[in-house]
Amino acid sequence: MSRTDLQLALAIAAAAWGGCAPAPAPGAVDRPAAEPRRVERADPGRSGSLTQAQISLRLTARALRIEVTPLAAWVLEAAAPDTRERLQSIAETHGIELARRTGVSDPVLFLVSLSSRSQGTPFRPDDLHMLSRGLRERPLAIRPITPGWGTGRLSVQASEIAVYAYGSNLDLTRELTVAYQGVEDSSWSRKVVAIEAERGRIGR
Repeated sequence: MSRTDLQLALAIAAAAWGGCAPAPAPGAVDRPAAEPRRVERADPGRSGSLTQAQISLRLTARALRIEVTPLAAWVLEAAAPDTRERLQSIAETHGIELARRTGVSDPVLFLVSLSSRSQGTPFRPDDLHMLSRGLRERPLAIRPITPGWGTGRLSVQASEIAVYAYGSNLDLTRELTVAYQGVEDSSWSRKVVAIEAERGRIGR
């Protein structure tokens, strides 16, 4: 057999083998690879410019300083791109677990940061309450971010941070008061005006 005839025979055999390949098992149908989840990123052309401080409430109870930042999507739309993406990431990271813990499909989330001017300042996480529509809302669940949260005391050198979940009855579009052991901040309604103005400016 010439070399040309040998090559032709091999080609025919390969074609026949391919045609006789076994069919896929039932249920083993090829599927296209799943597309990666699309994560919405802030569009610099349509993003707000507010800082975290401008959308947060602050309390000072003796040596204890508390910053409370709502993580609602409509609030974060008014934030500058880097702030918005960072806070959105926190909400996405902790929101599912907090919903599971609370049994509430869409709990209202807040990022809470505690700091102190004095070493060893005590704090009671469950004493941070929200007053909304005449009702006092206590946290349904708290998910710490920093490892020192569970100690109940603050160091001057570091802040302790956690994500709080409250019931869905809490209405951020109305007046809201943050309270901790008799100290209150009721400035949220003024911040809502600034947030809505910024959202209007960017066409949200």
